Amino acid sequence: MKLKKEISLTSFLQKVKDCRGEVTFQTEEGDSLNLKSVLTGYIFVALMMSPEVLEEGWITCEEKEDYDILNEYLVP
Repeated sequence: MKLKKEISLTSFLQKVKDCRGEVTFQTEEGDSLNLKSVLTGYIFVALMMSPEVLEEGWITCEEKEDYDILNEYLVP
Protein backbone atom coordinates (compact mmCIF):
# COMPACT_ATOMS: atom_id res chain seq x y z
CA MET A 1 0.00 0.00 0.00
CA LYS A 2 1.14 3.54 -0.66
CA LEU A 3 1.83 6.06 2.07
CA LYS A 4 -0.42 9.08 2.35
CA LYS A 5 1.18 12.43 1.62
CA GLU A 6 1.81 14.84 4.47
CA ILE A 7 2.20 12.31 7.28
CA SER A 8 4.50 12.50 10.27
CA LEU A 9 7.14 9.88 9.54
CA THR A 10 8.16 9.91 13.20
CA SER A 11 4.66 8.97 14.39
CA PHE A 12 4.38 6.44 11.55
CA LEU A 13 7.59 4.73 12.70
CA GLN A 14 6.27 4.69 16.28
CA LYS A 15 3.17 2.82 15.04
CA VAL A 16 5.40 0.41 13.10
CA LYS A 17 6.89 -0.65 16.45
CA ASP A 18 3.38 -1.76 17.51
CA CYS A 19 3.13 -4.16 14.57
CA ARG A 20 3.56 -7.89 15.23
CA GLY A 21 5.30 -8.80 11.98
CA GLU A 22 7.87 -7.20 9.74
CA VAL A 23 6.95 -3.95 7.99
CA THR A 24 8.97 -3.00 4.94
CA PHE A 25 9.19 -0.07 2.56
CA GLN A 26 9.74 -1.21 -1.02
CA THR A 27 11.26 1.22 -3.51
CA GLU A 28 10.44 1.28 -7.19
CA GLU A 29 14.04 0.11 -7.83
CA GLY A 30 13.46 -3.03 -5.77
CA ASP A 31 15.16 -2.00 -2.52
CA SER A 32 13.54 -3.17 0.69
CA LEU A 33 13.86 -1.35 4.02
CA ASN A 34 12.84 -3.19 7.19
CA LEU A 35 11.14 -0.36 9.11
CA LYS A 36 11.40 -2.15 12.45
CA SER A 37 15.17 -1.70 12.28
CA VAL A 38 16.46 1.51 13.85
CA LEU A 39 19.13 1.95 11.17
CA THR A 40 16.77 1.57 8.23
CA GLY A 41 14.26 3.77 10.08
CA TYR A 42 16.84 6.57 9.91
CA ILE A 43 17.35 5.91 6.21
CA PHE A 44 13.59 6.02 5.70
CA VAL A 45 13.35 9.41 7.44
CA ALA A 46 16.26 10.67 5.31
CA LEU A 47 14.13 9.90 2.26
CA MET A 48 12.08 12.99 3.17
CA MET A 49 14.74 14.86 1.19
CA SER A 50 13.60 12.87 -1.86
CA PRO A 51 9.80 12.85 -1.59
CA GLU A 52 9.46 11.28 -5.03
CA VAL A 53 11.06 8.09 -3.63
CA LEU A 54 8.47 7.99 -0.83
CA GLU A 55 5.64 8.63 -3.27
CA GLU A 56 6.74 5.87 -5.65
CA GLY A 57 7.42 3.24 -2.97
CA TRP A 58 4.97 1.16 -0.99
CA ILE A 59 4.55 -0.43 2.42
CA THR A 60 4.15 -4.17 2.94
CA CYS A 61 3.23 -5.89 6.18
CA GLU A 62 4.03 -9.49 7.01
CA GLU A 63 0.89 -9.79 9.16
CA LYS A 64 -2.49 -8.69 7.76
CA GLU A 65 -3.52 -7.22 11.14
CA ASP A 66 -0.61 -4.78 10.94
CA TYR A 67 -2.31 -2.97 8.05
CA ASP A 68 -5.07 -2.04 10.54
CA ILE A 69 -2.48 -0.57 12.91
CA LEU A 70 -1.00 1.55 10.11
CA ASN A 71 -4.31 2.32 8.40
CA GLU A 72 -4.28 6.08 9.16
CA TYR A 73 -0.98 6.42 7.24
CA LEU A 74 -1.86 4.32 4.19
CA VAL A 75 -3.84 5.06 1.06
CA PRO A 76 -6.79 2.63 0.86
